[in-house]
Amino acid sequence: MARQQRTKKSALLLSAVLLLAVASWGLEQWKPFAYNWPSKWDTRLAPLASFVEKQTGYSFQHPVSARFLNDKEFNKLVVNDEADLSPDDKQYYVDLNALLRTLGLADGSFDSFSGLNDLSSGNTLAYYSPTDREMVIRSDAAALKGGKLSASLRAVVVHELTHALQDQEFGLARINRRHTTSEESVAMTAVLEGHANAAEDMYVEENFDDKELEQYQKDTTASSEPQVKLIPEVLSAQQSAPYIFGPTFIAALKQKGPRAITDVFLKKQPRSLAQIILPSKYFAGETPVEIETPTVPRKNMYALSDQLNQLDIYFILVRALGAPEALRLSDMWGNGHYTAYRANDKSGKGKMCVSMNVVGSTNTGTQKIFTAFSTWVKNPTLVNAQVKEIDDHVAISVCDPGTKVKHELPTADDTSQIFWRASDMAFIMRSEENTDAECVATALYTEFTIEEITNSDKMVTRYNELLDECSLK
Repeated sequence: MARQQRTKKSALLLSAVLLLAVASWGLEQWKPFAYNWPSKWDTRLAPLASFVEKQTGYSFQHPVSARFLNDKEFNKLVVNDEADLSPDDKQYYVDLNALLRTLGLADGSFDSFSGLNDLSSGNTLAYYSPTDREMVIRSDAAALKGGKLSASLRAVVVHELTHALQDQEFGLARINRRHTTSEESVAMTAVLEGHANAAEDMYVEENFDDKELEQYQKDTTASSEPQVKLIPEVLSAQQSAPYIFGPTFIAALKQKGPRAITDVFLKKQPRSLAQIILPSKYFAGETPVEIETPTVPRKNMYALSDQLNQLDIYFILVRALGAPEALRLSDMWGNGHYTAYRANDKSGKGKMCVSMNVVGSTNTGTQKIFTAFSTWVKNPTLVNAQVKEIDDHVAISVCDPGTKVKHELPTADDTSQIFWRASDMAFIMRSEENTDAECVATALYTEFTIEEITNSDKMVTRYNELLDECSLK
């Protein structure tokens, strides 16, 4: 699993995009005893491995190898070379560009291949590879020479060792083979990253002094490189989502007792990202509603297709509705699928259109989603946007506006609206006993904007009211 830098925090669109960040999972048969494991731990890693065992309650069966690389060598492993792309790969990125601008999520000039490479080179700090059974870590000069690890590197190693322990205890490739949908894959990625982040966060809390904490926060805050700042929010958010939603979900599991952690790996894996974003849906057993994938119209060629998850719906709607209302509507997600297709012309470069089928978790939710998309289709930069309520779902269609389009794109505050709710939910779990943290955080973030949350006295008053309204006593 790739260890990403964190987005700044105060208080998917496509599974294919997310998989670029977690490509180290591997799909090979799980053979934990067939690998030539090292005979002993690197002396720098041994105490960190003991810490991970103590925090997780599981034990390593073998020591784990670690490769420390400089920036240049590390980037060779996480950045794709355009020269290596096959014709099908190149067409995929052309289609992805068109899909993003068709849905109003990127401007016409955005290049997804370069953008995703920039995300990987700027944000990936380390990864654990089940294929090679090793950690690969972007390292400073001291670590490269075999010297003492900096505080930040120790925290990153704790994160990656947790993935290695997950692999030895449960088998990451075996977990991956159980997934039948992209939603299940995305959701389980969030579980794995949340579990690893929990160990990392505890290590930081227990071991860092103020100076080390300041350096760690600097090292693990999302890259401020200009090219990274230009990447559409939806792609940055999809890459960061497992590291934001996952820890809150793990915190909710821990409230149910240690067995709940083991069960989520072995017996009761989540079925959707929505179950991770709002853990109450997981505990209630709320699974995705059955819905048909849109078909390709006659005289058109298939391009792309996948599920639409809650985060996708949020980003599609956020500029049309405003962040609080888009968050409220996304919580009503029941399932979604899209199909992108092109007009069948001889060049193979016909205009792309996208059909989406979306359903709410309830009939009322479906009706409200229809109303929301009825507002969305009025966006003047969308082309041929239409919405219909058909039987039990909402059907939306829209076409590529071309490479010169300039949309009103989702902002960093829009990302914060859904991310901060998750982080504050975890904070409330820790700080407010006998309180439904999900109830409090959801009310705040569906009633107030980010600006109001950070600067409004009304928000503080409302928070105190919600502590009573959401009391579990």
